[in-house]
Amino acid sequence: MDANGIERIYRAYSRFYDILFNKIFHESRQAAIQHLEIEPGTKILEVGVGTGLSLPLYPRHCEITGIDLCDSMLNRGRDKVRRYLLNHVQLVKMDASSLQFEDDTFDAVVGAYVISTVPDPRKVLLEMIRVCKGNGRIVLLNHFSNGNKLISMVERIISPLCTHIGFRTDLALEPLLEGMPLVIQKKAHVNPFRFWHLVQCRKANGNGAVHFS
Repeated sequence: MDANGIERIYRAYSRFYDILFNKIFHESRQAAIQHLEIEPGTKILEVGVGTGLSLPLYPRHCEITGIDLCDSMLNRGRDKVRRYLLNHVQLVKMDASSLQFEDDTFDAVVGAYVISTVPDPRKVLLEMIRVCKGNGRIVLLNHFSNGNKLISMVERIISPLCTHIGFRTDLALEPLLEGMPLVIQKKAHVNPFRFWHLVQCRKANGNGAVHFS
């Protein structure tokens, strides 16, 4: 599905997104932000910020830039910025596969529930790495294909159907990260039902490629 199709789907979701996903994914969003170990003045990019459910969870001593492709989702995020007086947050409409930031702009980059919704996940991840400073943190929060052969087969079968409602189920972690200049620091299963993954990485200095622990 192309960017226009994704934007159309999430425009429809925006009306009830918070009702469906706020409590279900709250704990995992908290975990992702805690793993950033945010110090005062840290500049953070959240890719696919959506309706801004994670924005109140960040400490106010950092600078947050959130980007999303869908105006309807961003408008609900802007409502939260005003409601909670989040003066340290800036929200911008932007395509995650072509980020309009200079190289090495952010100390940390977060992608929560976004990498399996985009047409080209590797391109988006490369952009996340590009705008992250050397040795900066990159955190992915997402469902990745299960290692169980039977479950993986089911995920591959239903993925084309799920694509029509805005995400894919067959995205595997190792092919996504293969050859990327990342050092994986932590991989963990998170709620709901330990079915989602939190992957914490550091951007490797030089031309290092990802390795799996």
